[in-house]
Amino acid sequence: MKASHLELSFGAKKVYDDCSFNFEAQDKVGIVGVNGAGKTTLFRIILGEQKLDDGSIELPSLRLGYLPQEIKVPEDKQDMSAWDYIAEGRPIDELQNKLNEEYGKFAKYPESNAILERINALQDLIDSLDIANMDNDLLRIVEKMNLQDIIDKPMNDLSGGQKSKVAFAKVLFENAGLLFLDEPTHHLDASTKKFVSNYLRNYNGMVLVISHDVDFLDSVTNRTLFVNKNTHKMKTYNGNYTLFRRQYAEEMAEKDKRISEQEREIKRIEEFVERARNAKRS
Repeated sequence: MKASHLELSFGAKKVYDDCSFNFEAQDKVGIVGVNGAGKTTLFRIILGEQKLDDGSIELPSLRLGYLPQEIKVPEDKQDMSAWDYIAEGRPIDELQNKLNEEYGKFAKYPESNAILERINALQDLIDSLDIANMDNDLLRIVEKMNLQDIIDKPMNDLSGGQKSKVAFAKVLFENAGLLFLDEPTHHLDASTKKFVSNYLRNYNGMVLVISHDVDFLDSVTNRTLFVNKNTHKMKTYNGNYTLFRRQYAEEMAEKDKRISEQEREIKRIEEFVERARNAKRS
């Protein structure tokens, strides 16, 4: 993922000022900054929900998995069991039916490159879902996230916290190449958070996570993107949150040192000028 020269303002309020970053395929990135810095806005841009004023973000051709802060279950899925809701994360039957339709079209129009491209894209997508391990993956996620007692209940009967856990389980089960998680640990107990942390740390794909949970970030991330509300800039640091804080503190100390040195130099010059004036008067 590569972002180049991002610019964004909401009216007179500047959000991003010439921001760029670059992440690799297996990076686990913590996105940090004070409230209102533009962290969730960055997710909305990546997901196509918010337009930039200028700049661009290049995404690899991979499926995206997204867990927002607020979970909204669609009306047509309210009566669906938690199990079926999670299982929807890998819609094998739906994709296979689409693939069969394309093969039927290709039989009639074997010269069509467009149909062949759709066939290849669908086959790649089906292969990425890891069908052979799908059932085991689903059972493991349900068990480790302690969802056994609610797995047969309709989504409409679940509490807000339970819906959040089920939605998180679905995102993990999707096996997407890019995961975007916005404050994912709010409703997790200690054992579930431990499982999720280990799962994400070893996830075969890129993970971007917004969180104020320092322990979670330290456990999962290997890079940190700091969104600075004051300067409207972004900077990438190697390492987890604790390493970022150490590096950032060192940068601020160095900046303060430079300012102090500049102030001393300005004072020295002012004193020199004043002495020169006094000497001239005398």
